[in-house]
Amino acid sequence: MHQTDLETAEPPVADTVGPLVGRAAPTLAATIAVYALVAAVARPLTLPAAGVVLAPGLALVWWGARRVPQRSIVAGRPTAVAWYGLGGIFCVWELVALFTGNDAAHPTLSILADPFLDTYPGRVAGYVLWLSTGAWLVTR
Repeated sequence: MHQTDLETAEPPVADTVGPLVGRAAPTLAATIAVYALVAAVARPLTLPAAGVVLAPGLALVWWGARRVPQRSIVAGRPTAVAWYGLGGIFCVWELVALFTGNDAAHPTLSILADPFLDTYPGRVAGYVLWLSTGAWLVTR
């Protein structure tokens, strides 16, 4: 018996939205850099700053939600325990700082980052780090 090409063909990959990396990596890196340079002009804790954080954040969430991963990696119990532990420690730290007074003696992450993010170069670096991490996460 002779099989046709249709019978032996593999089903199409369910990746309806292409990855953000690969051949597009230089374009993505340039886009992130330019966006960070422009977005960092916004003064912290203002409506424009909230907008320049929200816009790419929503775009990355939308991209990641539409993209079907090519493969799944099952995380074991030790990995899950480690990540839940780190998340729990961070939440406890923030809650203790909130209820004991948000000051230098009990700093939140935002107080610790303020000296760095108060400068234009610091905000540019923060945006580059944040957007690069987001782009990496949606390709996982």
